[in-house]
Amino acid sequence: MIRFMLALLLLALALVLQFWLASFGIFLNLAVASLIAFAFLFDLWDLVVFILATIFVINWQPVFSIEIGLVAALPLAAYALKRYSTSQAWAAVPACVAIALVVLYGSIAPGLFLSAWKIFLTDLAACVIGSGVVFAALDRRVNQ
Repeated sequence: MIRFMLALLLLALALVLQFWLASFGIFLNLAVASLIAFAFLFDLWDLVVFILATIFVINWQPVFSIEIGLVAALPLAAYALKRYSTSQAWAAVPACVAIALVVLYGSIAPGLFLSAWKIFLTDLAACVIGSGVVFAALDRRVNQ
């Protein structure tokens, strides 16, 4: 229960940081990175709670969009992938975050890869580091 509450706190921190940085024109997907780290640490129902909380905060209006669908689908895909991954979770989390961001940017703004690749690389670096911090903070093997 403590780990779940700590995860909610980390998710809230990621969301606040994401919105705060966006107000300065720095757009990072820290919530998606946190959710992907959660996919390797929690069971499916806990992950669904985290995803629904994130979707409610990001898009509180009852309107579905591709972006919101991807925010929900990418952590679920990472959860499914973890069952078939032969690598260690600490290595799979950054790889899943990188793949998720490529899918997210490729689906929403495919031209961004060529025209604003620095923005994509900044988001990628921040999300990989952020997911690593979240994973390390919540991983039971580290905390025991």
